[in-house]
Amino acid sequence: MEVTGADTAVSSFSMLELWVHGEDIVYVFLFNGTRFYVSITSEKLEGEGELLQKFNDFKDDLDDPDTMFNFEEWVLGTLDDFMQKVAPTPAPGARKPITLLEYFSPPTFAFELVNKEGKLCAIREDYDPQIHGDTSPRTQIVEDSLPRSGRKGSRSSSAGDLLPGQCIQSRGAIPRSALPPVPLIPASHLERVDDGLRDEDLSDTPRKVRRVGTAEVFFFKPGFKDHGHLREIDLLSQIDRSGEFDPPFRTSRLAGLVVWGDGDDDDDASLMGLLLEYIEGDTLAERMEAVSVATRLKWFRQVQATVGRLHELGIVWGDVKPDNIMINAEGEAVVIDFGGGYTPEYIKPELQQTLQGDLMGLDHIADVIGVRCKSN
Repeated sequence: MEVTGADTAVSSFSMLELWVHGEDIVYVFLFNGTRFYVSITSEKLEGEGELLQKFNDFKDDLDDPDTMFNFEEWVLGTLDDFMQKVAPTPAPGARKPITLLEYFSPPTFAFELVNKEGKLCAIREDYDPQIHGDTSPRTQIVEDSLPRSGRKGSRSSSAGDLLPGQCIQSRGAIPRSALPPVPLIPASHLERVDDGLRDEDLSDTPRKVRRVGTAEVFFFKPGFKDHGHLREIDLLSQIDRSGEFDPPFRTSRLAGLVVWGDGDDDDDASLMGLLLEYIEGDTLAERMEAVSVATRLKWFRQVQATVGRLHELGIVWGDVKPDNIMINAEGEAVVIDFGGGYTPEYIKPELQQTLQGDLMGLDHIADVIGVRCKSN
């Protein structure tokens, strides 16, 4: 977004979803912490002018960054006056802390774009999540009959052997007995840490968070649909149960789960995301060009050892790449991101989510960082 007013007053913007349904599009975004749902249908753009043709040209090429930018400008141009009224760009200065609950429960407005005498116009609608959808990360926690001895303590073997990813239903739910024995922390008790956060990034999903009133800092991963949070909970729980966290086993660690409510309402039975122990440092991708070959080789060997131990447990890392390796404050390489997925540059599509795919990814990392080591 553009600078408004004073040179240091900058709007924040973040695209949340872009759904293409046949001839129609639903575009969802945050602007200065306010959420907007915009529906665009071919039928409502018919009429005078070239609006329908322009829309179709956009729709057919949204994978192109320039086309996507122009599409966003096309949409936002119709809403600019309203957005500035309900979500004005904040003045520079001290920021009020925002909790995860506040971030994911913003003021929300819905619009439909229509053709009025050849001009693109935005018609406001009453926002209804049942009609417009809901981009908030929410996985229902359902009660079941499996025995458990408490959220934070040990559980029976039958519950302990049940993995969240094996329990998820088509409706997007997880049995309470399948949750790992970590704290359940209400989203209202976690606030964004603003360390170095730019004004234009304030609408981005909070990542570094702090438990309100404490110095406890975590890395937050929201549980969006298809973003692999249940897989990550599964695998980190397996690693935790293995007890193998001393070198050479260096991975991210599950520190807690974030729930919507505070225990007094039904929203307590919905999972927002997970908390990982916060790792101070940079990724291998960010560090690899600034260090010696010997240091890169040390880091690669550490990752090799960790992946080898994961494979002994039957765990596939998945998205193997330098961006998913953190170099912590002690200068050690830590494997992160167990949410699934893969990067075609590192793994062939037919080998995704396989042990062989992990090894292929490691070989490619070795080539990229210039250590010329094979993992198999």
